[in-house]
Amino acid sequence: MIFGGKQRAVESLIQQYLEQVRACLDAFGACMTLSLEGGTFEELTARVDATHRAESKADDTKQELCVLLYGKALFPESRGDILGLLEATDKIANQAEKVVRQMRHQRFSIPPELADGFGRLVSQVQSCSKELIAAVAALFEDYHSAMLFADRIGELESRADDIEFELIESIFASRHETAEKILLRDMVQAIGSIANRAENAADGVRIVAIKRKI
Repeated sequence: MIFGGKQRAVESLIQQYLEQVRACLDAFGACMTLSLEGGTFEELTARVDATHRAESKADDTKQELCVLLYGKALFPESRGDILGLLEATDKIANQAEKVVRQMRHQRFSIPPELADGFGRLVSQVQSCSKELIAAVAALFEDYHSAMLFADRIGELESRADDIEFELIESIFASRHETAEKILLRDMVQAIGSIANRAENAADGVRIVAIKRKI
C-alpha cells in the first residue's frame, strides 16, 4: 500500500476523485452518443452541462487533494509523484469537457456516413481513459496489476490512433466542402487526444509503481 495510518483520508479522496473523472467520461460518452443519434440542440446542451458539472466536481476534489498533499499528508518522495499523476489524470476530464463544449458552441453535427467511425473512436478513447482510472485505483492495492493496466493503455491508445487515421482519411475522401472537412478533422483529433492524455498519465502510474517496488 502507498498510504497508511493518517494518510487513509487521502487515499479515500483519491478514489472519490477517480469516480468523478469516470462520471465525466460517462457524461462525455452520453453527449457524443446523443449527437451521433441526431439529438436536438437543446438535448445536446443539457448533456454538455452535465459533463461540465462532472468535470467541475472532479476539479474541486483535485484541488482539495492538492491542499492535503502540499500539507504533507504524504511522505515527500510520494507527494510529488501523486500530484503529477493527478494533474495528468485531470487533463483527461478537461479534454472530454472541451470536446463537448466545442460541439455545442459550433453546433457541430456528424455526417451520417461518418457516424460509425466517430462512434468507434469515442468508444475506444473511453476504454483507454477508464483503463487509466483502473490503473490509478490499483496502485492502492496491487502494484503488479497497476503496471498491467498501464501497459494495456498503450495498446488501447494505439488502436484509437488507427481509428483516428482511418476516420481522417474517410473525411478527406468525402465530397464535403474543404472547410467542413477541416472542422471534422479537428474534432476527430480533439477526441483522439483524450486517449493520448490517458497514455501520458499511464507513465505516471508506472513511475509510482516502480518506485514503490524499490
